[in-house]
Amino acid sequence: MNLDEIAQQAAIEHEMLKHIAAALRATMQWKLSGDDVSRKLGSLRFISQSFQRHLEHVMTLEEYDGYMNVVTESYPELTERTEKLRLDHDRFRDAIGRLNYRLERVSPADVAAFEETCTALNELLEEINDHNQRETALIQEAFCDDVGGEG
Repeated sequence: MNLDEIAQQAAIEHEMLKHIAAALRATMQWKLSGDDVSRKLGSLRFISQSFQRHLEHVMTLEEYDGYMNVVTESYPELTERTEKLRLDHDRFRDAIGRLNYRLERVSPADVAAFEETCTALNELLEEINDHNQRETALIQEAFCDDVGGEG
């Protein structure tokens, strides 16, 4: 896969992930009347599982068919930053798995546990957003910066 194809695919996949994250946020902000969170919980479970699947898909693409191998092979000076991003992927896999497990186990009657899980999910979304910004900066540095020469 050439660099343009990698960049185009990454942009499309990240845009889809942003849409799913926006759906998660919208669901968590859904105002309820009363203490019954069963409908909100059901929707959140469904969207969070979709987010987990797409996040895994994006990270796997980045690790095996995407920018990570190209960067480490072509720009060895960026290997350390790339490896830190790869370690983030492992942490995100674990975190979203644990959060989805918690969502499956939380009782609709336990509003406090539900809100606590939503807070943790929001924090993870922010961490992933920050990660994506660092990834974008790395990709731009590797593939978009002028490498010099006469001119």
